[in-house]
Amino acid sequence: MNYLIGDRLKDLREHLSMSQKELCEEICTQGLISRIENNTATPTAPLLHQMAIRLGVDLNYFFDDISRNGINYVKETTNLIDSHIRDHHYPEVMKIIRFEKNNPLFKERHLKQYLLWREGICLFHMNHDSHQALTLLDNALKLRVDSEKNLTENEIDILASKAIIYSKMNELDLAAEIYSKLLSQVDSLPMLSSQRLIIRILFNASRNEYDRKNFKQSILYADKAIKTCLEEDQLYLLGHLFFQKGCSLFQYDPTEKDKSIELLNEALHIYRLKPVTEFINDLHEELEIIKNG
Repeated sequence: MNYLIGDRLKDLREHLSMSQKELCEEICTQGLISRIENNTATPTAPLLHQMAIRLGVDLNYFFDDISRNGINYVKETTNLIDSHIRDHHYPEVMKIIRFEKNNPLFKERHLKQYLLWREGICLFHMNHDSHQALTLLDNALKLRVDSEKNLTENEIDILASKAIIYSKMNELDLAAEIYSKLLSQVDSLPMLSSQRLIIRILFNASRNEYDRKNFKQSILYADKAIKTCLEEDQLYLLGHLFFQKGCSLFQYDPTEKDKSIELLNEALHIYRLKPVTEFINDLHEELEIIKNG
């Protein structure tokens, strides 16, 4: 079966997490985009050229036989990088990034941005080079297509990564400014493909407020994240959030000792579902500190 222009257009648009409305803005009607993607209408050359610019490709994309396989390759590569990042396998990520940097399939702006972001994270963890890491993350953000529009999901994640690095550098106020900026856009965040990013931002914002000794705000962030976890049936970070809230609550109001212990025991229950010795040991230590006042 022929892989038609409409198929290629839809595949790329969905790969970029772009809506039909975003693609057609000031170019044509959404109805025409829909008909093109359903292969019931054929775009004119000028229209196809405008859409190619917005999608970050050249016209050859719509006619090159390797394009479909290229999208699959990019997805598989970014998924592998994400998996290695989650498992803290940073040297493996750097090998992939060095290999892919000159790959034509990664020439689009958003993919260059992605590789710079992941490289910055690796350099920070491998070399403890916060300056170079932040420079790479800033360079990634400079690749924004339209600075007037809402941040993309990747750009939100890049800013969150900057905040984490600032926290590790003990630049807690700078980190707090970034978290405040991200969370001020909370109305648009539910439109993201996953709530995990919102949960992660709230969790790290809570930890940062704890380090700033702003325990009340730390509790508020943790509560909001826990609420999101429960609404979305997400176990992601839920144990850490109960742990964080329990610690913050005890620091904020030591008379809430019993409630703090209850929260830490909730965290322990979740940790035991997928045991990580380091987390469990830290939690037991904190339980002893709280029990002893």
